[in-house]
Amino acid sequence: MLTTPSQIHWAHCADDTAVLDLRSGQWQMLSGTGTRIWDAIMLRGGVEGLAEEIAVPANLDLAATRHAVDSYVERLRAMGLLVEAGPRMRRRWWGRRR
Repeated sequence: MLTTPSQIHWAHCADDTAVLDLRSGQWQMLSGTGTRIWDAIMLRGGVEGLAEEIAVPANLDLAATRHAVDSYVERLRAMGLLVEAGPRMRRRWWGRRR
């Protein structure tokens, strides 16, 4: 499952997505299919089935579309905008029980 690191903030701007890395101060603008890929990751935690959603209605080559989606995700990871989500920590209650 993919997620954003804590220093990454993003917002939709019209049909695009603006992504800010607070550590580097760099902005990335995602548009078109890039925004669609980003949204799938933010909503589902990954891009499973997204290539089919893109390729089938547009009559595109499915293998090429899968490769393009996977390459785009790897590029986002290389830029530090996405990371693998770690296991969820259980919240501990440090106070006394009554």
